[in-house]
Amino acid sequence: MMFLRIQTQWNMSFGGVVGLKYEVLLLAGGLFDLYNVENRQEMLEGLQLMESVALREINKEKKSG
Repeated sequence: MMFLRIQTQWNMSFGGVVGLKYEVLLLAGGLFDLYNVENRQEMLEGLQLMESVALREINKEKKSG
């Protein structure tokens, strides 16, 4: 669910999408606080895994397009 909650929080560069904005999760008052995430390390590691898969797919589409 957290990955869906941050789906609009991607960092962009001239080359395209480069990764998620972790500050949206981690800063005081961020989503981890809002949703009372107890194990932030585990959540962040899971999100990073999903992020890497998503970036691979995004970049694959960009290369083939």
